[in-house]
Amino acid sequence: MIVMLSADICRLIMKEQPAELLSKFQQWSANSDELVISAITYAELVAAALLTGNSEGHMFVVQEFCERLEDIVPWDRGAVDCYTTIQLSAMLKEQTLNMNDAMVAAHALSLDATLITQNTRPFAEIPGLSLQSWPE
Repeated sequence: MIVMLSADICRLIMKEQPAELLSKFQQWSANSDELVISAITYAELVAAALLTGNSEGHMFVVQEFCERLEDIVPWDRGAVDCYTTIQLSAMLKEQTLNMNDAMVAAHALSLDATLITQNTRPFAEIPGLSLQSWPE
C-alpha cells in the first residue's frame, strides 16, 4: 500500500510529533507500505519554510522530515490526467476546489495511494479517492 501524506499532516508531525501517529507510521513501515509525499506537498512545505523568520532552521526540519519518507513522488502525466478529470468534474458541478488540494488528491489517485489528512473536507467530494483522517 502507498500512503501519501497531506501538507497538514506533515506540519503536524514536524511540530508536535504525535506518538500515536508516529506509531502508525512504524506499523505501515513494518508492513512494507510506502510512506510518501507528493512533489506538490513538498513545494508547499518548502514555500512555508522560506516565508518564516528562521527559514534556514525550518528548511532543516523539512529536509530531516523528508529523509524519513520513502519518496517525494514527482508530478507526472498520470497525476495531470487525474487532476484534469477532478477539475472538469468540479467545474461541471460549479464547485471551486483549492488547486493544491486537487493536485495532491489527483496524485494520490494516480498512484492508487491512501491520502492521510487532518481535514477531509477539501477531499470529500473527489470520487474514488482513498482517504483517511487523522486523528481517526
